[in-house]
Amino acid sequence: MHKPSSLRDYVIAILIATALTVFLGFYLFIRRGFMLDAPAGVDPLYVPNKVIANAGMIILAFTFLIGSIVRYFDRFDTWLGYRKEIGVVGAFLALSHGTISYFYLPQSNPNEYIDFTSLEFGAGLLGALLLFFLFIISFKKAIDLIGASRWWFLQRWGLRLVIAFTLVHIYALKWNGWVKWLTHGAVPSKELVAPWLPGASLLATLFITWVVIVRLYESIFVFKNFGLSTKEISMDTILKARGRRFFIGSFWTLIILYVFVITRWMW
Repeated sequence: MHKPSSLRDYVIAILIATALTVFLGFYLFIRRGFMLDAPAGVDPLYVPNKVIANAGMIILAFTFLIGSIVRYFDRFDTWLGYRKEIGVVGAFLALSHGTISYFYLPQSNPNEYIDFTSLEFGAGLLGALLLFFLFIISFKKAIDLIGASRWWFLQRWGLRLVIAFTLVHIYALKWNGWVKWLTHGAVPSKELVAPWLPGASLLATLFITWVVIVRLYESIFVFKNFGLSTKEISMDTILKARGRRFFIGSFWTLIILYVFVITRWMW
């Protein structure tokens, strides 16, 4: 439920986002060989925009995952208190990505190339608009106006739809490129000096897809209500153990997938 805003919690959320952004920036710098000093024909914000996009997606997915982590691992109960702030920071990054993509990448993403009636860009636009709406109603005055129960319903289902639109956007935009890289690899170019490394979008999407699978498993096999209403399972040891086993098992499957894609063309 809603809790009062806390400067300390926002600082923690910003520190988490900063650490992730620095890591992704370093990774993409190694893969592409440049950051702001882009080669001819590439916009200066091209790589920073990728960093922001992937960091925003991961943070929003992590926000969606916090509830599961708290349910299955008691030592992380305090994370629930940071969920709102982490979500707001993730939303800021995601919306910044959309703004940069449309207004500040004239060479990489000219406006005439962005067709909002297409699946990839239409899903991205819907996700961004919905995310902005969720941000607006996160303030206390909006909550008082809407009502706590309606607000919680909008937040729960709004975030689910944002994640769904994000996956549609990224899969439609990147799927062919991922398949080509996984089957044939890539060659060095002025934009890609370490083509054996997988794209950051692939790594981020694997994480987001895993989060969705965990939550779908909970809705269908643990809660058994398809997410239509909340259900407390913390006191039910059988359900908690079942969900925890799936969480841990699927997490190790995710790690194996990471090992595979990272080492695919290493040797």
